Amino acid sequence: MVKKDHRPGAEDNPPVYQERSSSKTLDIEIVRLASDGSGIGYTDGITTFVPGMLPGEKGRVQLTEQKKFYRRARIVEIECLSEERVSPPCSVYSACGGCNLQHVKYQTTLTWKQRWVEDALRRIGGFTNIQVEPVLGMDDPWRYRNKAVLHRDRKGRFGYYRGKSKDVTIFDDCLLLSQEINHRIKKMQQVIGECCEETKTATFRESNRGKGLLVFDGNTENTKELDQLIRHLKGQVEFSPQSCSIAIPRGNNEFEGSGAQHLNEHLDGLRFKVSPRSFLQVNPVQTAVLYGLVLDWAGLTGKDEVWDLYCGIGTMTLMLARKAKKVLGIEENPYAIADAKDNAADNNITNVRFVEGKVEKKMAALSGTPSLVVCDPPRAGMEPEVLEGLLEISPERIIYISCNPATLARDLKVLCRNTYRIERVQPVDMFPWTNHTEICCVLSKEQEE
Repeated sequence: MVKKDHRPGAEDNPPVYQERSSSKTLDIEIVRLASDGSGIGYTDGITTFVPGMLPGEKGRVQLTEQKKFYRRARIVEIECLSEERVSPPCSVYSACGGCNLQHVKYQTTLTWKQRWVEDALRRIGGFTNIQVEPVLGMDDPWRYRNKAVLHRDRKGRFGYYRGKSKDVTIFDDCLLLSQEINHRIKKMQQVIGECCEETKTATFRESNRGKGLLVFDGNTENTKELDQLIRHLKGQVEFSPQSCSIAIPRGNNEFEGSGAQHLNEHLDGLRFKVSPRSFLQVNPVQTAVLYGLVLDWAGLTGKDEVWDLYCGIGTMTLMLARKAKKVLGIEENPYAIADAKDNAADNNITNVRFVEGKVEKKMAALSGTPSLVVCDPPRAGMEPEVLEGLLEISPERIIYISCNPATLARDLKVLCRNTYRIERVQPVDMFPWTNHTEICCVLSKEQEE
């Protein structure tokens, strides 16, 4: 059931949500947004999280989870709408869960992301006087993703996993993906039909020059069916070898399919090979912004020794190498480190060295004292051994890139306990319409008195 909003100008706002329910409902007013995008209010004096509600909104909710110190609830009815609310343009927004902020004005999402970073630094890191810069957003925050991981449901259809579940949401047009990727998804679904039923995951990737790569995962032992699928796909314009390669993992190192078994990405005048299992930032526009910050803040003079921890395929490593004396990159992913070595050779950059292995293990065996360390760890942040290693080698500056404010704050607390101070914290909106953000932070050594 939908209750209409009769405020002036309400035709530009979405309908007020209202659901029939025989269970008891509770009144709530939302006072702020949690870092997962949920509205926060209080029911019976207990903190209550309500996905989909915004600060200033009042309504009725039904509890879905009861804990000792908090509750979770779902919307029954919103009686008063926020001026910051907009109609989500995605047709499956409420079912998908891939985006959770499309019901909020874009500039407002940037404001909240800045607050979430500030809150994490204060609450987890204990930093009370750190200025977090306004989030660098996008002029056009749509069609920005260069990667989509789709899963197959019981009916053989491919779509996104819903949030916190293995239920699959089917979509016609994901507004975060390019038109080309959406076309390829539809065509792949038509061609694959019911064949290759053990192929459970399809990953679509795209370079910033439009070349595609489709990777199938699952049971790939039925080579007859797979060969037939590849032959049929190659017959489609969307999957001609010149337009989109097809890769099928078999074993640890061997890939078979159609076309070149990698993408070529171009950044800052350099070309980078990206293998199917190698990581690459999903937003090429904002990646250029982020890496531009790192290069500016690095302030290299051509005499510097730099370490790039969690270096991936060597994107940042090679950019830094053009302005440094020498750069060392460490990466655990064997596919990425192989790409990194190829990328150095392809770009004729010789003052780099790449080491394969876990950062926490390889750092201990290294010699030398870098003047700058750049680190871009996964969401879990850095291992304690890495933090201890950084404090031991004590570079003049550290540039820390993070996609998780909580683990960033935790790690900065260790680094800044006695040795370093935070100079700048700059969030970049790498993931518009979600509660995620990328953060670039520069640390410098405290001056001894």
